[in-house]
Amino acid sequence: MTAQTRFKYSLAALESLYTHRLEQARLVLAQAQRRLDAHQDVLQGLRQALARHHADWALTAAGGFDPARHEVVRAALSVMQGRLDAARGHEAALIEAVQACREQVLHAHRRSDTLDRHKQDAARDFQLESARSDQRQADDAWPLRRGNHDRL
Repeated sequence: MTAQTRFKYSLAALESLYTHRLEQARLVLAQAQRRLDAHQDVLQGLRQALARHHADWALTAAGGFDPARHEVVRAALSVMQGRLDAARGHEAALIEAVQACREQVLHAHRRSDTLDRHKQDAARDFQLESARSDQRQADDAWPLRRGNHDRL
């Protein structure tokens, strides 16, 4: 018995496609998360270096004013602050990329769940049609007391 399907593609092909897309989305998310984690490690290193430069600044101010030392520490602080600001901007972009990847994973999950529901519906429809067919065969085989089958 072949049932007419209401889908353009077979459910097995869709399942394979959606499983592949879900796996790809998970891999992209993991890669984006690793990039974000690595960047946050760099950001933490920049913060620590900036803290060391601030400590140098405090030592320079406490030990008496040395114009050369003051200018070196001030330039280092300026450079580190610029690098930290740039890293924060890059971190925001990486966070957005991770969020976009999470949305793709959720979308892939939703599509897979929808496909699972369609598969369950198709199996239920097949079982119902099989039961109806069995009932029709049983009805045709059973002689009726009143009607055309009275002659039996």
